[in-house]
Amino acid sequence: MSTPGNVALLIRRLRQRLGVSQEGLARLLNATKGAVQHWERGRNSPDLARLLALRELCPRSRERTQLDALIRQTQARVAPLGVGRATAGARGSRKTPGATGASAAFPSGELKLLWHQHQRLQRQVAELRDTLRNRDEQLRILQDLVAELQGELASRPTKAVR
Repeated sequence: MSTPGNVALLIRRLRQRLGVSQEGLARLLNATKGAVQHWERGRNSPDLARLLALRELCPRSRERTQLDALIRQTQARVAPLGVGRATAGARGSRKTPGATGASAAFPSGELKLLWHQHQRLQRQVAELRDTLRNRDEQLRILQDLVAELQGELASRPTKAVR
C-alpha cells in the first residue's frame, strides 16, 4: 500500500466511490484541486489530517480498509510510537503534571503532530480574520461613498417635469 501508485489509485477510487469530482473532493477536504490531482497522479500524498477526514467520508468498503492501512502507515511515519500503543511504561506516554483526560494519554509524537496541526489552523484563522477585517474596511469605505453620493444627489435641484 505504501507505493505512490497504490496511494494514487486508492485516492482516485475513493473519490469515484464518493461520486465527486477532484474539485469536489478538494472542497470536502479543504484542499486545492491541484493537490487532489497530485495525489491521484502519485506525485505526493495527502497529509494525515486529510486522510482522517477522507476516512470520515468513506463508507465501509475494501477501499476504506486500504485507507485505514494507509492512515496507520502515515501515523507510524509521523509518530513513531504509533496510535493506541500508549502504555503506562511507554516513553512519552506518561501523564504530564496537570494533564487531565485523554490528552494526557497521547504519546509525545502524536502531541507534536497535533501541535503542528493546531499551529497551522491558528495561522489560517489569523489569515481569515485579516481578510475579514480588510473586507469590513472596504465595505465601510463603499458605504461612506454611497452616503456621500446620496447626499450630493439630494442637494441638487431637481427639474420640474411638465
